[in-house]
Amino acid sequence: MDHLKVCEKILKSKKDTVCMLAPSFVADYEYPDLIYRLRALGFDKVVELTFGAKMTNLTYYAILKEDIDRTWIASPCPTLVNLVRNKYPHLIKNLMPAHSPMGCMSFVCQKVYPKHKQVFIGPCLTKKIEAQELGTIESALTYKELEQLFTKYKIPEKVTDRKYLKTFDKFYNDYTKIYPVSGGLSSTLHHNEILKKKDILVEEGLGNITKIFDDFKDGWYKKYKFLDLLTCDGGCLGGIGMAGHFPVSQRKKRIYKYRDYARRYEKDLGRAGKKMHVKGIDFTRDF
Repeated sequence: MDHLKVCEKILKSKKDTVCMLAPSFVADYEYPDLIYRLRALGFDKVVELTFGAKMTNLTYYAILKEDIDRTWIASPCPTLVNLVRNKYPHLIKNLMPAHSPMGCMSFVCQKVYPKHKQVFIGPCLTKKIEAQELGTIESALTYKELEQLFTKYKIPEKVTDRKYLKTFDKFYNDYTKIYPVSGGLSSTLHHNEILKKKDILVEEGLGNITKIFDDFKDGWYKKYKFLDLLTCDGGCLGGIGMAGHFPVSQRKKRIYKYRDYARRYEKDLGRAGKKMHVKGIDFTRDF
């Protein structure tokens, strides 16, 4: 499946389309300029995955507050999930049975925007596999592919047409904006009442992760209760689909700067995400 061609076809059809944008976008692009550019490209709704990340966290919390009988492995990274499926199938039972922020946000959008076609944009190539498994997302693009669309349709870096000058739709949640940073998941989990710092291991990089998986014994990795793992060096900010506008050393700083900006200046925009948006949605997942 050529996700880029599918996305182009959807945009050309002029059908209602919602763009689900990974919070890592600010590591490559300026905010809010990218949102304006996406609207100029043809998306009539643009949402950030931060509310979906909150749903992932709440699902994790519900699982972790029960008696822990194994070392749980965070599962939002599709490359990690596929690694476990193909090389460590005995650890499938250790994967957190919850959808990623992309999956959770897709279900929310399905409820809030039932007539909209869904397109995901982020830094990860294997999100394409996850999107096809979900069945709710029409196309999953990388930032590199987004660059191709901007170039092909001559979307400028600065959009001045007032009809496009609108930021994110509906949802807003600042603390999960650091999700793409290594350790971002566990640091936003608000786990103090259920996990101690010593219970959690944060690691990145495929080589480091395979060593950890090789050392599992009887469902446990040492005495850890929760592993916050991302396969790319640098976390999602090192994803192969990043456009590469900024060096890796600056990307993390840009993420935190964006989070802090949102906390200071966008608290009152009314996009906190409401319980009504998730009523009746099951965010758990089977592997």
